Amino acid sequence: MPSKNTTHLAGEFLVAGELSRRGYPVSITFGNAKSVDIYADTKSGPVVIDAKAGRTKSNFPIKKENINKRQYYIFVYLKTKEDIENNIPPVYFIVTGKEIIDNNLITAWKTRQGIKQTDLNTKKYKERWDKLPPIS
Repeated sequence: MPSKNTTHLAGEFLVAGELSRRGYPVSITFGNAKSVDIYADTKSGPVVIDAKAGRTKSNFPIKKENINKRQYYIFVYLKTKEDIENNIPPVYFIVTGKEIIDNNLITAWKTRQGIKQTDLNTKKYKERWDKLPPIS
């Protein structure tokens, strides 16, 4: 099984690649203790994007106190090893920080917090690239 680090990097690069494919100029930040993963240039100025990736259909770890209402969160379900070997593409869920807070998307378990993939797998979030501001 790939490491947690490769899962996170795969998510960041896939999100940056998809944004670039859609015409957004992007900058990826690097480091272990960063607060921003990706900047994308739009007509209204740069937007901040936090990319979260997962290889299972369970949940995406994220803490409620780390949510910024003005930020975009793009969650990537990378799929299973078998799906990847069969060239099945990842699935993206685009959510604003405001939506995460207003819709109470964060679930708390005994020792951690996160967003269930099943809560994101709706028309409201799945492949909703139109939520991002127009390209500059």
